[in-house]
Amino acid sequence: MTKTPRWLNDDEQDLWRLYLASTRKISRAIDETLQKGQDLSASEFAVLVSLSEADGESLRLRDLCASLDWDRSRTSHQVTRMERRGLVTKCPSEGDARGVEVRLTDDGRSRLVAAAPEHVESVRRLVFDHLTPEAAAGLRAFGEGVLAVDNVPGTGHFAGPLCGDADGAK
Repeated sequence: MTKTPRWLNDDEQDLWRLYLASTRKISRAIDETLQKGQDLSASEFAVLVSLSEADGESLRLRDLCASLDWDRSRTSHQVTRMERRGLVTKCPSEGDARGVEVRLTDDGRSRLVAAAPEHVESVRRLVFDHLTPEAAAGLRAFGEGVLAVDNVPGTGHFAGPLCGDADGAK
């Protein structure tokens, strides 16, 4: 980081605030859609999607953590809450007593399947219905540029990995 702040000009400040407001609106709408439809949080939905797309609908905790780009503590607490609700199960990883395997339950799968149509409709209505091909290309370039930045805190590159090599270590 530079020592002298590189302040945003008025146009950049307006664009930044527009970006923040639009991401808040998208997040709020997605949360409300999932809560109303299947009593799922957006975080629960993200976990269920990751597990549903994995081989055998199961992932090691560290791999789930990496796929969600969450730190180990957040992922572990989320999975524990979801296990209490019957959406996932946890068990020791085969061949590695330190590892934890997270598996999608039948109830988790059925809730995901039931929530998906309303979720995708919300995403389509909020994002894609008014996005031109040119704007989509610009949005893609923007997102890829943001993800390519690796010298900021919280990315796993600046201060070390989000999840350790073993499920129990950082």
